[in-house]
Amino acid sequence: MTDYDLRTRKALRRVMLLEYGFGPETLQQRKVCPACGRANRAQDTHCTDCGAALPEKTLYDLYRAHHRCCLHCGVVVTDVAVYCPECGTRLPKAARRRGAAG
Repeated sequence: MTDYDLRTRKALRRVMLLEYGFGPETLQQRKVCPACGRANRAQDTHCTDCGAALPEKTLYDLYRAHHRCCLHCGVVVTDVAVYCPECGTRLPKAARRRGAAG
């Protein structure tokens, strides 16, 4: 696969993530209302549907709190990964999670 093919593939993947709402950029732009579950813009302080106060954290903040992510590009990585599969950045060693065997 050529360098052009790899760049094109990454660009198409990023467009799909943005379009379908699962990329880091999209998650950074959304907060979920704890009262009604509506997705709101990150800059909103109150839900546009029910008026309830929104949390400070975006979906991306909550996501990162529960998953190991690349510090450079934000992609989720496994606990055993040494390098990010998306950008190639060397990852810090994974911290042991509570409840892990061993």
